[in-house]
Amino acid sequence: MRILRAAFLTSLGLPCFGSLVLKSPSVDTSQFVVTQFVTGLSTPLSTLALSDGSVAITTSAGIFRYTDTDHDGIADGPGVPLFTTDTGPHTGLIRAGSDYIDGNTGDHMITILQPGATPASPLTSLGALQLTFPDDWEHNQIGIAARPTPNQAGFYDLVFNIGSRFDHDLSTGKVTLGGGLASGTLDGDSLYVITLDLNGPLPVASNLHKVASGIRNVIGMGFSATGDFYFADNAIDGTGPGGDEPPQAEELNRIAAADLAGSAQNFGYPDCYIQYRSGTQIGSGCVLPLLTFQPIPNGTALGSESEGVTQLAFAPANFPNGFNNGIFLGFAGKFFLTGTDNEENAVVYYDFATGNYLHFSENSQDGVYMPIGVMTTADSLFISDYGSGIVYEVRAAVPEPQSLGLITLGLAALACGARRPGVFRK
Repeated sequence: MRILRAAFLTSLGLPCFGSLVLKSPSVDTSQFVVTQFVTGLSTPLSTLALSDGSVAITTSAGIFRYTDTDHDGIADGPGVPLFTTDTGPHTGLIRAGSDYIDGNTGDHMITILQPGATPASPLTSLGALQLTFPDDWEHNQIGIAARPTPNQAGFYDLVFNIGSRFDHDLSTGKVTLGGGLASGTLDGDSLYVITLDLNGPLPVASNLHKVASGIRNVIGMGFSATGDFYFADNAIDGTGPGGDEPPQAEELNRIAAADLAGSAQNFGYPDCYIQYRSGTQIGSGCVLPLLTFQPIPNGTALGSESEGVTQLAFAPANFPNGFNNGIFLGFAGKFFLTGTDNEENAVVYYDFATGNYLHFSENSQDGVYMPIGVMTTADSLFISDYGSGIVYEVRAAVPEPQSLGLITLGLAALACGARRPGVFRK
C-alpha cells in the first residue's frame, strides 16, 4: 500500500506518548519485556547486529553504532558514526561474510562496506551498484538480502528489487544499473540476483539475472535457515483520496532455495492476486502468495488491520515457544498518524509451524507511528518506529534455557526526542 519517498520533511512536532506495548490479545505480555533501546533519532529504519554484539542503526544521517554493555535493553549513550551520508532512508542493512551491504533509497545506491579494525571504526565503501530511475517511478525503494553462493567460498548472491513504476499498472520504461561494479538495463516489477565475489580487495560482480516478475513494492526480504527466500510485497492502493480500502491484500511470498538460480517466477502484479477482506483469487496463471494479511477479528465489524508491509525478520531462536519459529513483519499503516487514527500499523508474527499469523503488537497505539523496521538476534527483536524516532528492543522475560546467563533485563524510562520524519504515502 504505502510507498516510501526519498524525501524528508522538517519536524512535524509529533507529541511524545508512551512506549510500544505488546497488547495483542494473542500475546501473553508477561513473557516479554519491551525497552526503548534508543530514542530521539531521525527516521530510524534498518538495524544490524555487529560482530561484538553492538547494534548498527540507520538514520537520515547515515549508520551509527550503539552498545549496551550492561544488557539492560537501553543503549549506553549516543551512537558512534560508522558511515555518514546526507541521503536516506536506508531501507536495507545486511551482512555478507565480514562485509556489510547498505541499501539507500535516497541515492538509489547499494554499497558494499568493509569494517574497520574494530566494530567502532568507520566503514569503508568498496564499491556500489547505482540504480537510476525515471523521475516519475513510484516504487524506487531498495530492498536487499544476501546468501552465501552454494559451493563457492567467499561468493554471495545479492537479491534486490526494482519496484513498479505505477500504483496498479505494468511498468513501462527501464531502470539503469551502473556504478562501477556492474551495468545493465532492468525491468520494473521484478526481483534480481547478482553474485558478488568478496574474496579480493575489491568486490567483483557477475551473473546478474531476474528471479521474479509480477512484484509491486518489495522492501522486506530474507533467507531462512533452510535457504528459502521470503519476501513481502506491498499491495495495490485503494481508490479515493485516502486509498484506505485496497483491492489487494498484502503478501508474504517464498521462492525455494533450489529455484533461485532458475527461471523467473511470475507473482502476478497487477492482475493476479488475493482480494482484500474476501480472500477471493483475482486472475490466474501466477505464483500465489504463501500468505496474505487479512484483518484479524477483534470484536469489531471490520477486524484489526495491518497494511503497508515493509521489513521482515526471522524469529529469535531464544524467544518463547510459539514465537521462535517464524517471521516478524513491520507495517506502516497510515503514515505519520498515531493512536486510533492509525488502525493499520501492527507488528505481525507469522508462525511456520501453524501457518497462522497474529498481531504481536496491536495497531492504534498512542505514540506509535510506523513500526516498520525489524531485526532479530538470537534473543532479541528490534523494532524501529520510523515516525517517532524510537528503536525498541523486545526480549523474553524468561529466556529459553540456551540463553540463560546471557541476558539481563531492564525497563526503559520513557523518553522523546527531536525527529525529522521521511514520507510514507500511498
